[in-house]
Amino acid sequence: MEYEFYLDLFFLWVFFLDLLALYLASCLGRIPMRVPGFLAAAAAGSVCNCVLAVFPVLPAAAELFLAAAGIGSLMCWLAFSPGTPGELLKADGLLLGAACILGGSLFSLKEIFWLTDWESLAAASGAAAMAGLFFKRALRERERGRERFLVRLFYRGEQREFKALADSGNRLREPVSGRPVSVVYVGDLKGFCDSVDGVVYIPYRAVGTRAGLLPAVIFEKMEIVWEKRTVEIQRPVVAVAREPLSGDGGFTMLIPEQFVV
Repeated sequence: MEYEFYLDLFFLWVFFLDLLALYLASCLGRIPMRVPGFLAAAAAGSVCNCVLAVFPVLPAAAELFLAAAGIGSLMCWLAFSPGTPGELLKADGLLLGAACILGGSLFSLKEIFWLTDWESLAAASGAAAMAGLFFKRALRERERGRERFLVRLFYRGEQREFKALADSGNRLREPVSGRPVSVVYVGDLKGFCDSVDGVVYIPYRAVGTRAGLLPAVIFEKMEIVWEKRTVEIQRPVVAVAREPLSGDGGFTMLIPEQFVV
């Protein structure tokens, strides 16, 4: 029995599968996506698979190992630019896991729903996109409480850095403007803004305590360094707490979660 092999269609098929696998691996490992790198990695993987398909000189087991280790490492290097062998190995594992998920999904769609290859690929693409967004958000929420942000406050030409926690329970608002309010321990402001032009008061209510007022200062600017980018906020409102915010010194400032969402 003879089969006609269309190299161009095979290249496109593998190219789309590689893109989906790289996307899933990126979401699972929270590795930043770079579009040029992803396209180059998917193209490299497709070319290598086309060569193996046209010149099947290696045993099946050797081809499988070459695809999983050699081609996978090349794709991860192009897509994610790992800095260490450990990071490359982690990316390889994520890509292999994503490829297994996609392969199982395509097989199930074809066998259970009698879909064609391209119909299966379209359905798997939608499922992979939704799964990737789910995993990305789930991992983001899981690590939110452990993630710390570098925050810079600017006042009268000076600046000071703080280690901040994005607090989902921070609902403080400045009464007049409605702007969200951050919180910092008063002891961490000594020598930075010992004298201020004015103070505003922020009403608050905490569980198990009575309502009260927190004094707050309007700074000139706030910078939040987050995922290799800097978010700038003009005239931020920062309330001052009399007690340290963290018992172990893990953070010295609370910022509203909306600043980094």
